[in-house]
Amino acid sequence: MNDPDKKGGGGISRVLNILVTAVLALLVCFLAVKIFFVTWVEVDQTSMSPTYSDGETVFVNRLGGVERGEVVVFYDADVSAPRLASAFGWFAGDAKLLIKRVIATEGDKLWLEEGADGSYSLKIGRADTGEAVGEEYYADGVRVEIPAFEYTAASAGVLLGTSRWSPYTVAEGCVFVMGDNRPNSEDSRSFGDVPLSRIIGTALN
Repeated sequence: MNDPDKKGGGGISRVLNILVTAVLALLVCFLAVKIFFVTWVEVDQTSMSPTYSDGETVFVNRLGGVERGEVVVFYDADVSAPRLASAFGWFAGDAKLLIKRVIATEGDKLWLEEGADGSYSLKIGRADTGEAVGEEYYADGVRVEIPAFEYTAASAGVLLGTSRWSPYTVAEGCVFVMGDNRPNSEDSRSFGDVPLSRIIGTALN
């Protein structure tokens, strides 16, 4: 003879097992996505204004390489486990996340070119084509407007004194980054190239 109480208890147990399994599966998927595919960070600086504002949440794509013109999120110092650190704040120590735009990639050459009016513009000699280009960046087909900026001895940093004939060359496995808010950005002009190993991904929004 079947015991209705036992039958009902078995049904509840099966439902609980299914719910626990579903929750664990969702948790594993969430962790995998955050560690390997997409994470998000909060901007805690004004160096990328007006592209990104202080306090804004930025979603970060962890897949793919890094191209010139892209905005990247990276650590300002070496971190033992950057993916885990950026996803959950573990193992980062005193290292901080920064967000900047990639101006040049490995092998590219940078120099300041003087115009007829005595002002300077940044030029990039691309390592892949040898072509010398200026600063033109696009997002979703729309040109990104970098606020007007004048390079001086104080603001040129490591680029000071470079020329087409003696340019600054980006090191292997590194990128050169700058904030869109050039007058108020501590970037590669002061701390030099950023190793690719410190980059956690590129900005999606």
